[in-house]
This record gives sequence, C-alpha cells and structure tokens, in this order.
Amino acid sequence: MTQALTRWDCHAHVIDHRFPFARDRDYTPEPAPLADYLALLDRHGIARGVLVQPSVYGFDNRCLLDALDRADGSLVGVAVPAAGSSPRELKALHRRGVRGVRCNLVNAGGLEPEVLLRWQPVMQELGWHVEFQVAVADITDLRAFLEPFTVPIVIDHMGRPKPGRVDPSEPGLNRLVELIKAGACFVKLSAPYRLSNALPPWPDVTPLARALIAANPAGCIWATDWPHTQHPDAVREDDLMAALNLWCPDDRIRKAIMETTPAALYTHCT
Repeated sequence: MTQALTRWDCHAHVIDHRFPFARDRDYTPEPAPLADYLALLDRHGIARGVLVQPSVYGFDNRCLLDALDRADGSLVGVAVPAAGSSPRELKALHRRGVRGVRCNLVNAGGLEPEVLLRWQPVMQELGWHVEFQVAVADITDLRAFLEPFTVPIVIDHMGRPKPGRVDPSEPGLNRLVELIKAGACFVKLSAPYRLSNALPPWPDVTPLARALIAANPAGCIWATDWPHTQHPDAVREDDLMAALNLWCPDDRIRKAIMETTPAALYTHCT
C-alpha cells in the first residue's frame, strides 16, 4: 500500500535558551520554542518539518537534538557537527533524526566545504545531503564549487541574493537556475522577505521563484524559515504560503514542491 504524502516545511529553527549560544555568533535571537513551531505546522496543515542548526549554536547540536527527540518523529534535522567529528559520531546523529549537514557561508562560525568533502563516504552511506547557505552571486563558478560533491546538494533561500538584485538573469542567479535545470542541486523557495525591497507577497522576488520552478519543479522545495531570525519586521506564514501560490498556481507542481520532493530527499534514508 502506498503511503499518503504529507506537506513539509523544509527549513525552520528552534531556539531554546536552556542551551548556551556560541560566543562568536552574529546575533542573539529571541526564544522560539518547539511547542510554538509544532503549533504553527498544525495550524497550516503541515505534517513534517526540517529543523536546521542555526549559526548561534555553532557546533553544539544539543538544542536541535533535544527538539528532534521531543517531536515524536514529525521532524528531521540538518546539523552542524564539529569539524573533527568521526563517522561514528555522524551515525549517532543519524539515529537521533539528522539527515544532512549545513555549510553556512553567510554567518560566522560555520563549517568549511573541505570538511564536508572528507565526510562524503559516511554521508553517502547514511543517505545524507549537504545544505549550503551561500550568496551564489559571490561565487565565480558555482558549478565548479558544487561539482566535488557526490551527495545531494540543497541551496538555501533561493541563493541569498541581495535585495534589489533578484532578477534571475543576474550573475550567480542565472548559474543557479541552470544548475537546477540540470538537476545538479535542489533549492529552497524560502525567505523572500530577506531578498526583497517590497511588502508581501514580495512581487520583486516572483520572477526568480518562477524561473527556478520553471527550470525544474522537482528541484524545488519550500520552507517558512521560521522564526525569521535577523529580520526586524514580523513575518506571517499566511503571506509566505500566498507567495508560493503566486509563484506556482499549478496544484500538481505545488504538491511536488511541498510533498513529493521533500519526502524523497528527507526520508529515503530512514
């Protein structure tokens, strides 16, 4: 019997002040409890979520793992292990629900890509992926940057262009669109408010989101980016979902973005 698909939020953070922040962090966020996130998912009819290790915790994944332990199997995680972590330690993270590693080149204190390359054998064994938060416009040759990786690659937040530089023909973004078209990576249709100079539904981001979807719908996933850290204004998840409907009015394609693709990416290794 085929298991029914469910909707996914593919990028969120839990912030719990029981766990200490890294000293070299870029910012200090307000609490964002697990209970609030699970309630948000429930309100919007989303059954599964992906918790991503935020930069403020550095290589200390205890907050992430605690949330995964308490989520009753509804969440998976993307961790930031210490650079010296052994295959045995990565496998222990896997048993707690971790399904990928984040390389954050935007905030301070993240992993270097070379570390992830050393972990590729065990990552392949576990079925993990690499998630990059990177401003693609700052990378001269995005294809060459990603080419050494043999595990699936996910690019955060539509490649993190600067507000006002969201035209899909912009250098960096055009290369990302081509790589999505070629099936070389996945991209998160997320955080339009970080990329925009406009109010919701952030119409200046629409051409980029539509270009990514048109390039390869199966290469796109969606996320709330809750609790919207480092953003001064309140963000409504209703507006984020309305933006996705604007970018992708086709119900079948939207189902793939919110259900089929994330289910394959995050659960094939369970």
